[in-house]
Amino acid sequence: MIPKYIKLLFCIPFIIIIGYSVYLGTVYSSIPETITIHGYGNMKDNYGSKIFLVMPILMNLVILLFIWLIIRRPDKIKFTFEIDENEREKTYHITQLALVIIAIFVTIMMTPLSFSDIVYK
Repeated sequence: MIPKYIKLLFCIPFIIIIGYSVYLGTVYSSIPETITIHGYGNMKDNYGSKIFLVMPILMNLVILLFIWLIIRRPDKIKFTFEIDENEREKTYHITQLALVIIAIFVTIMMTPLSFSDIVYK
C-alpha cells in the first residue's frame, strides 16, 4: 500500500510540469521557429524546430510513469540485501520516498532549466 504522503509528494512533479507547460504555451508564439539545440556545455550543436521544447515534457512524463510503477510495487524490487519481515514495510516506505525525491529532482532538471536561454529571454 502506498502511504498518502507519498502520493501527495508525487503530485509535485506534475505541478511543476503543468506550470512549465502553461508558461511554455503562453510564450510559444514569441519563440522563433528555429531554435538552437544544445548538447553538453554552452556550445550550439545544431538547430531544430521549436517543437523540441515539448520533448522534455514528454520524456519526463514517461520517466514519471516508470517511477510510479516501481513505487506501486516495491515488493518487485530486487534489493541487494536481506529484508527482515519486521522491517519490510519501513524499507518499502523509505524506497518509495527516495523514488519520489528522484522524480522531483528529474522533473526540476528536465523542465524549466533545460531551455532557459530560449524560453526565458
